[in-house]
Amino acid sequence: MTFSKINHEEILNNLGFELMNEMQKATLEASANHENLILLAPTGSGKTLAYLLSLLPKINDKPGVQVLILAPTRELVLQIESVLKLMKLPLKVNASYGGHPFSVERKNFSEPPAILAGTPGRIQDHLQRNTFDPNTISQVVFDEFDKSLEFGFSTQMEYIVGQLTNVKSQILVSATQNIEIPGYLKLQKPHTIDFSEEEKGELRLRQIVVPKDEKPEGLLRVLSSMKKGENAIVFVNHREACDRISEYLTICKAAYSIFHGGLKQEQRELELTKFRNGSSSVLISTDIAARGIDIPDLDYVIHYQLPPQENVFLHRNGRTARMKALGTSILIRTTLDPLPSYLKDEPEIFELKEGQPMAQPDWVTFYIGKGKKDKVNKIDLVGFFLQFDFMSKEDLGLIEIKDFSAYVAIRGNKSKALLNAVQNTKIKNKTTRIELAR
Repeated sequence: MTFSKINHEEILNNLGFELMNEMQKATLEASANHENLILLAPTGSGKTLAYLLSLLPKINDKPGVQVLILAPTRELVLQIESVLKLMKLPLKVNASYGGHPFSVERKNFSEPPAILAGTPGRIQDHLQRNTFDPNTISQVVFDEFDKSLEFGFSTQMEYIVGQLTNVKSQILVSATQNIEIPGYLKLQKPHTIDFSEEEKGELRLRQIVVPKDEKPEGLLRVLSSMKKGENAIVFVNHREACDRISEYLTICKAAYSIFHGGLKQEQRELELTKFRNGSSSVLISTDIAARGIDIPDLDYVIHYQLPPQENVFLHRNGRTARMKALGTSILIRTTLDPLPSYLKDEPEIFELKEGQPMAQPDWVTFYIGKGKKDKVNKIDLVGFFLQFDFMSKEDLGLIEIKDFSAYVAIRGNKSKALLNAVQNTKIKNKTTRIELAR
């Protein structure tokens, strides 16, 4: 069996799309005629689906890992795994990343997957422990390759490439044009697909200027000016700033999520889940959220601290104003902060709406102590919550199921009654921990 006759229409339907975009069509066509590709396209343009579709025709029914996808962050690995599962392919897929037990991943290799997605550090760890045979791998993808280099994964990637003896094709994916390709990749005669300048939406650049000690207050005024249902990422340069803002917003009783590399993996996943499902409309983050994570399109990007590099500024802004949409990028500066050299003109002043509180989200997130490994699926959870007569389908939001847990968005006005109702109940005849996720 091969995937040479792929039903693209069926796959797109499974993903909720009708048609491929031009970049995806170009990638699929190029992959049929070239062994090695460089794919350049901005964040949010559908690069993941583009290269996944191009990999399928070269997969066969031979045992062993055939496709290796390397990505710089756990969140991007999980996003790739999620897309693959939504495609509903008759293929086993494994995701490997730090932050959860190595023993669980080792067990998942008892039957090797056809497609393996992982971070460079964890994949190197598996290779050094001989968890799987690298000789069966014929296709390699380096997703967000420029970010992998920026994060210092070059040594790990060089080791991994050195263990792959039968690679026939490689795809290097990047949002940045000016990258130096290391010699260890041996990327011979690559064909470049360049959609890095594809049409974007309208980005409005604005700023507020506050006294030197009043940045937190300025941020709260910006967040309070957002309409109900709008969302924003607040970018800082260091995780310590994330924690300081978090403390301030907690005192102000504001709903928010926080995201940086110092959090445990389970907490990072929860914070992103709360932001995706609308339990919080604000994500306070370091630049780890500028690319490579699965989050909704944004109304606002807020630069609480301006980055010194222009490319980081551009990647942050790339989270909004996608695909002809309208987005706003807001700089929060003090009277002592100079305008960075990459901005030639002073942005217009952002119009604050004074005297109104920050809008509270309509949703809260419930934690369920059972997941995929416990044979719990979305249908089970929908049925469980709708058994209570005060609950309706409109009271259930996004459901995300992990290996050993699940998160369900619940209308906030039903959460108190639901918490009381679920005490001492069972899911699939199993006693299960159910509580508000924090």
